[in-house]
Amino acid sequence: MAYCKHCKVEILDETKVCPFCQNRIKEDERKGEDSYPDIRMKRKAYRFVLNIFFFLAIIVCVAMLAINLFYYKGEFWSILPIGIVCYSWFAIRYCIFNNVNVGAKIMLQLILTQVLLVFIDWRMDGYTGWSVNFAFPALILIADGAILILMAANFMNWQSYLLYQIQLLLLSLWPLILYLKHWITKPIPTFIAIFISFVIFVGTMVFGNTKAKDELLRRFHI
Repeated sequence: MAYCKHCKVEILDETKVCPFCQNRIKEDERKGEDSYPDIRMKRKAYRFVLNIFFFLAIIVCVAMLAINLFYYKGEFWSILPIGIVCYSWFAIRYCIFNNVNVGAKIMLQLILTQVLLVFIDWRMDGYTGWSVNFAFPALILIADGAILILMAANFMNWQSYLLYQIQLLLLSLWPLILYLKHWITKPIPTFIAIFISFVIFVGTMVFGNTKAKDELLRRFHI
């Protein structure tokens, strides 16, 4: 874009002479405004907040351990709050400040939450099994619902979440191994979760028709 210093106007075409004053014009050398957001500043802000969380997590863990050791009465009770703090840190680090697909965040949250619940079950109740008998099937159903909500919200590209449905279905089969090992004593919630995950996947394939099949072909290179 050219600019006439005499007339103070911008010339949109490629002419070299101002149509008003007939003086020669030059390219506009004025510094324009940056039309893109400063991504670097946002990254620095995120990193600063993340460092604050990390610093606070270290202080809390060290303080818990120090109090436990100072008033030690034969039990390391600090392991439980330290585990919760570590879970919170990983959840914040990966699920909030990491730029990945929402479906992947749901899968990671499912796994981390289950690990935390098993840990709490073991530390507080001496492992009674509620974390795998009831909590894990509930988490599977919650994740199934979250994936369905994402597919409905992103209706034009719903098939991109099909892979996470398959992963949830496979993950819901994992408690069967625990049942065979007699770690799961109340299998009905697990069977219900498996059945619902299977029905949701089959329903997606039936109603998704060509889009669902094409997505599977693309993902698995069949």
